[in-house]
Amino acid sequence: MKKMISVLVGILLLSCLPLYLHFAHKSTEPDSGGDGQRLDVHKLESIVNLASSGEKAGTNDVKAPSFTLKALDGSYHTIGGKREKPVVIHFWASWCEACSVELATLRKLYGQYKDQVDFLGINVSTEEKPENIEKFIKQNNLKYPILLDEHKHAADLYQLHALPTVFLIDKNGYVMDTFHMVDPLELEEKIRHLVEP
Repeated sequence: MKKMISVLVGILLLSCLPLYLHFAHKSTEPDSGGDGQRLDVHKLESIVNLASSGEKAGTNDVKAPSFTLKALDGSYHTIGGKREKPVVIHFWASWCEACSVELATLRKLYGQYKDQVDFLGINVSTEEKPENIEKFIKQNNLKYPILLDEHKHAADLYQLHALPTVFLIDKNGYVMDTFHMVDPLELEEKIRHLVEP
């Protein structure tokens, strides 16, 4: 009888494990106030085509999903909805060599446009050690805020499939362009296009 009770208790505990893990790993971030909707990939494709042709997307095209992430300095940053300035979001990981290549241009453009555009770096690797992130930031001399997407929540909302990935979002919270790697002159043109009225 004792053996049977032990087995039943064991089964009960195992069956509760997924529920416990779900709540134990829930984010402790402040409420983002967003709708948590993923990007509409089909609409996003048309935005990328418009951006490639030099045209701007309309105001009712692709709304940037809302999320809030903690930065390395302990502050919280929210993306989504209206802002005072447009924003450049750069998704990266320290093991990504292409991310380092693109950062040289982003660092230069940050120095040039930081008064007109908010730049945010988002580290998306759940396996990253804090010391690797810090080393990457120091090696690449990053001055803009670095957010930690520890549970890949933002990466999931933005349907991220490759690193590095950059999103350009206007002041009204709409995605104006996205790309993985572009020529430095083209990247500068895209950011200049983002700040134009």
